[in-house]
Amino acid sequence: MPLRVAAYCRVSTDREDQANSLASQKTYFSEYIRQHDDWLLVDIYPDEGISGTTTRHREQFNRMIRDAEAGKIDLILTKEVSRFARNTVDTLAYTRRLKALGVGVIFTNDNIDTRDNDGELRLTLMASIAQEESRKTSERVKWGQKRRMEAGVVFGSNSIYGFDLTGGQLTVKKDEAQVIRHIYHKFLNEGKGTHVIARELYEEGIPPPKSATGKWSCVMIRRILRNEKYVGDLLQKKSVTVDYLTHKKVVNRGQEEPVLLRDHHEAIIDRPTWDGVQAELARRAEKQTDKSKYSNRYWCSGKIRCGACGSRFVPRITKRPNGDTYKIWGCHSRVHYGNWKKNGQGDYVGCNMRMLNDKALTACVQFVLQQLDLDYDVLARELAADIQKVLADDPSGPDFGRLQTRQADLERRKERVMDSYFGGDISKEEMLRMKGKYDEELEKINAQLLQKADLETLQAQQAKSLQGLVQTIRESVTCSEEVFAEAVEEIVVYEEYITIKIRYLPMTFQIWYSTSGTRENYTTKIEQWEVV
Repeated sequence: MPLRVAAYCRVSTDREDQANSLASQKTYFSEYIRQHDDWLLVDIYPDEGISGTTTRHREQFNRMIRDAEAGKIDLILTKEVSRFARNTVDTLAYTRRLKALGVGVIFTNDNIDTRDNDGELRLTLMASIAQEESRKTSERVKWGQKRRMEAGVVFGSNSIYGFDLTGGQLTVKKDEAQVIRHIYHKFLNEGKGTHVIARELYEEGIPPPKSATGKWSCVMIRRILRNEKYVGDLLQKKSVTVDYLTHKKVVNRGQEEPVLLRDHHEAIIDRPTWDGVQAELARRAEKQTDKSKYSNRYWCSGKIRCGACGSRFVPRITKRPNGDTYKIWGCHSRVHYGNWKKNGQGDYVGCNMRMLNDKALTACVQFVLQQLDLDYDVLARELAADIQKVLADDPSGPDFGRLQTRQADLERRKERVMDSYFGGDISKEEMLRMKGKYDEELEKINAQLLQKADLETLQAQQAKSLQGLVQTIRESVTCSEEVFAEAVEEIVVYEEYITIKIRYLPMTFQIWYSTSGTRENYTTKIEQWEVV
């Protein structure tokens, strides 16, 4: 039966000369396989324009591995180790994985065959060299890029709102530059926030940046207000590649020195306006920090939905004439776009749904919990009993002592095997076989130890959580926001009533209520309710 042979080839760019190289590799392997009478060509797997430092995005490479696992391949040919992978870990992991499947790999230029006894040793050396070469190449590329940045060449995406980027040079787009000046004026001279500016641009029918999906947003506005390119400066290396193997990028927080060039290109915003906007951004950020107690802070955040348009309700803090404040909830579409209407682009925006006073909301939730008619003292005692049971139960599975004893015994056996090998009592093959057997069992034991440790940690956390819940129930259920958050799954606001869905129970309460009194003496009356 002929040997089923496949070939893998790769080039790391998609330039024309590299494409020719890829075609040459495919021709070479086709001829190479045909020269062996007992070989049968299965397929040639070519990856084009893909880096060798990671296998994650190499579609043809991964298809070849899947075919090998499916039993379609007996032998793989590749030109050299650097074509297969420039990551030592990936190279060894995949060749070992293939070898376990009975599939060998031949690196023709490096004269390495993983089926040979010394194949893995030679492969490790060559893979390490390839990885080091990749590291040096990465350093050379980064050094060259930084020199070009210092010379004023612009790197990055072509989609910079307000500019055209061609050949590393920025030129102003007059129509988009006018929008940018409009944004800066609204923010600095009219004192408007980023949410309001985004809404007004949308209502005026001004299209957002082409790279954006959907409407103008406060994030887009904030980025435009902070982008130094609009004052004529250029700051590069805002993000850096921290791992040349995975190509992972992170925000540059001091890992590398950024490149800043002042007055690099034509400005859209004059410098006094830019400086004023940055100072105002800092002032508003400091003010927002002082209000941080109002963010991420409400038990029902994200749980209240508009029955008309489906938007989430968001909190708003309103001031009374005497300076006191009170909280209401409003539909996001109404808060940001006003009442339902047609904007400048012909689309309908906004919502007419009423606002929801926080005191009325609390009263309705308290009423619903009271209707559940639960004996909270009994519930607390039952939970306490559960806690004791969890703490008393002996975790399933083998105990730590037996596992650790076996772990120490295997380590001693491995040492004796190595002593026997170096003393000439056993061969290298026997040493590797016995060591592999012990390593395999040790790996299973270590996994069991980790699993058991995780289980005990989880049980301790569960017990602590239950104890906290018992304490909360005993304190008060009808006025505790912690209980509200745990009990209520969703609230939907309609024009005449609200619905409250109770978590863990197949129950949704429909509540009609009325309010009376002043804001200082606010009362809520439940007019009608039913379970739906």
